[in-house]
Amino acid sequence: MRERHVCVATRALAGLAFTALGCAGFPDSAPQTLVALDNHYAPARQDALVIYDAQWLNVSFQGQAVAPGASSTPESTVPASADNTAYVVLAPGWDPASATPPTALVVLRSRGGFAVALGDTLHIPVDDRSFEGNCAGGSHLTQDEADFLTQIVFPGDFAGLHYDAATCTTSQMGDGGAR
Repeated sequence: MRERHVCVATRALAGLAFTALGCAGFPDSAPQTLVALDNHYAPARQDALVIYDAQWLNVSFQGQAVAPGASSTPESTVPASADNTAYVVLAPGWDPASATPPTALVVLRSRGGFAVALGDTLHIPVDDRSFEGNCAGGSHLTQDEADFLTQIVFPGDFAGLHYDAATCTTSQMGDGGAR
């Protein structure tokens, strides 16, 4: 009788070990959740609106310029069942192949939020229908909203610059941060 208990216990331990080995591979087989930016602005414009930087939930698209008509490389993200606001910095007329940073920047905030399910890829359409703040497109942010974006969300992009939400223009700050 004792041998039977040992045999059952051995089988149980072997089953647990097999289960543990199977679970060890789980992270590699977990569904991947992604997010990408789709620049829906017209590519033929002289002052083409290039996505210079963007932020959505836990994803920063810094260093991933997206030309009009193109999409960013999908980035890994966490699933989000609630709608989350996206923020974008446009560089009108800037050449993404340029080694120099853009001289003009425009900040945008999504009009609505975006969600993504586990294992799906969210494509965020960047245009004047989905985002507000592009003066040339007829929408403006308040100065408080623009200050939040330029000072909190994208401080590196606007270091030493002042952004005027009424005109969607950037200007150099004087000595000591004065405008």
